[in-house]
Amino acid sequence: MREKGFFSSVNQKLRRNKLGEILVQQGRLSPEQLHEVLKIHRKTGRTTGQVIQDLKYANALQIRGALCEQAFYRAMVACLTIFIGFASFGVSSAKANPASGQSQYQQAMTHKAAFGSRSFEATPDVLHSYPRLFGSNEISSSDISAFTKWTDVLKKLKNVRFSDSKLERFQGLSLNGKVTAVNEYVNQFKYIEDKDNFGRSDYWATPDQFFARGGDCEDFAIAKYTILKQLGVSESRMRLAIVHDKIKNIPHAILIVYTDNGPMVLDNQIKTTKQASRVTRYKPIYSINSSGWWRHVT
Repeated sequence: MREKGFFSSVNQKLRRNKLGEILVQQGRLSPEQLHEVLKIHRKTGRTTGQVIQDLKYANALQIRGALCEQAFYRAMVACLTIFIGFASFGVSSAKANPASGQSQYQQAMTHKAAFGSRSFEATPDVLHSYPRLFGSNEISSSDISAFTKWTDVLKKLKNVRFSDSKLERFQGLSLNGKVTAVNEYVNQFKYIEDKDNFGRSDYWATPDQFFARGGDCEDFAIAKYTILKQLGVSESRMRLAIVHDKIKNIPHAILIVYTDNGPMVLDNQIKTTKQASRVTRYKPIYSINSSGWWRHVT
């Protein structure tokens, strides 16, 4: 659900209070450049400001301006947190208790009005809103033009068709069955770093390149996304998610599929699919599909 209005606009700014996010908001940094900055930051331990200057994405004056804006937003957040805490207490105490014995996900399905934007509203094929992913709040946008690697892949995928007989037998499976089968099938392929595979530090391969040569984490996720789309799974149910792996302390890419049992994680680092609620090693950064992208704020 997209937020509108003056207060929502201010609220989004308050949430985007990290240096890199503010520079993205100001148009000085693209989301892909931010991803590259965070990757170097995690690897080297240098501050994001130092990395941004080294890559010449912004100069010292622009970074100082963003830091001043960051300090202002954080001061406002501290004040508003107290106010919102009291307001939320009053609202929550007036709500009826959910039915006993239901899971949190089932309650969101049943009581859409009570859960607001976190509800899971679904037709048999299309989703219009989503449950929380890894406990994060989401800020959505329909403009994916800045994600050039992703948009280039989407253009190439329009006419992709798979004829592998192994994939044909997935067609009659349920949504959960397709998710499990496709994850296991793709995870059999070889993992190889982009620099060794394509001579580049970050290359997003198409599925035919992946099946021929193997690939890294986002290539696994793209292949799964493409196969599931061909098997009839709505793109509204799928997102490529860029996350921070808290165990390895590096960025990582996975596929999220929103099934009737909640969001499922399809990951080349995990052999089987798992409910997102059971995966604790990842902190989401952003997720994306063909219709929009979501910034995740914890």
